[in-house]
Order: sequence, then C-alpha cells, then structure tokens
Amino acid sequence: MKNLKLIHSRELVALVSQQIETLSLEKNDRLRIAIPGGRSATLLIEAVLSLPQSTKQRMQLYLVDERLGGEKNEDTLLDAGLRAAFASQAMHKSQLVIPKPGQNILEDEVFDLIYLGIGEDGHFASLFPGSYPSMDTNQTAMIKNSPKPPKERVTITYEGFRTLGKNTPVFLLFLGEAKRNAYERFLENKEHPSFLPCSFFLREGFQVTTISDLKE
Repeated sequence: MKNLKLIHSRELVALVSQQIETLSLEKNDRLRIAIPGGRSATLLIEAVLSLPQSTKQRMQLYLVDERLGGEKNEDTLLDAGLRAAFASQAMHKSQLVIPKPGQNILEDEVFDLIYLGIGEDGHFASLFPGSYPSMDTNQTAMIKNSPKPPKERVTITYEGFRTLGKNTPVFLLFLGEAKRNAYERFLENKEHPSFLPCSFFLREGFQVTTISDLKE
C-alpha cells in the first residue's frame, strides 16, 4: 500500500491528469477508467478534460455506481464538464458507461485505473457496512435498501471489482475532514470489510494507493 498526501484537494486534478497521460503513453488502445460520483468526481472530470484531445477521445469512463432516485451520479459528472464536452464533441456520450438495473456484465476487459471516493463509514461505490461478503457473481447488482438515500442504487459488486480490477492500480480518495476516521481505521488495517468495506482492497491484495488531503 502507498499513501499520498495532498496539501489541497485540488492537487488531485494535476495528479490524475498526469497518471492518465502516462497510461496513454504506455497503452495504444482504449483507456478504461473507473470513477465515482460525489465530490471527488468533479475533480476527476476536471482532470480528464484537461488532457490532450487525442487522449480524451481514447478514454472510456465507468461510473462505479448510480442512484436510481434523487440527484443522479451521472448528473454530477455531466455538470462537472462532461455535458459541455459531449456538446462540443470533445468527447462522445458513449464514452461514459453507467451501470443499469439488470445488467450483469459491465465490461469484458479489465480497468486500467480505478478511482474511488471513500465515505465516512468506509463505504465505496454503493457497498456499505454489512454488505460483505457478497456471494453475487455478477459484476453489478441492484441495491434496494441502501442505508444512505436514495434507497435504490446500482453498483459494481465486490466480484465486479475482483474481475475488473484485481491487478489494476486502485486509488482510494479520502478527501475532507469527515473522512479522517475512516482513513485512520483503514491505515490500521485491523477491521474486516463487513465493518469497513474499503478494507476489502487490502484483504484481497489489490494494488492500493490512498490519496488524502487531511492535515497531520
């Protein structure tokens, strides 16, 4: 596990754009990148849109979960700049993949990079405390009774992250003071994913890097 500290959360924009540009030099075909909704999504989309046009047009963005009520995560991404990018044809709307109810397979190819915002309770995507272990063998699943509104969501499952990202760099974003407790618990690495879902990535040997803007 690696740990990166940001002086300010906006440093994430330059960091992510550099990571994706490096990937684009190493790989000639489609760049498959998993992204969250929420606060961190705005910074990630800003990073994506700062890239050269030739890089942007090779990207495939995968939203890791979607809300089925209220403000959608897709809307957050569109408002962060993707709507304008689609309208100007800097990118095409087909480059954003949203998990849908009843969709068992999200992708046949593995992700190249995974960025996940971590919640105050240690959840990621729509995998909350008490959701692990899941015996679901599909890459995505419908959540009907989420502890955080809205109740209904679609998420990539634990199995989905295994099949799509077991050998992929995973960046866990702990941004904001409210994430301090989850961050410290994660670093201690003493808790089971049933209680701290993000510890799943350590328990199963993923290539994990934490990114935090928390002050010492």
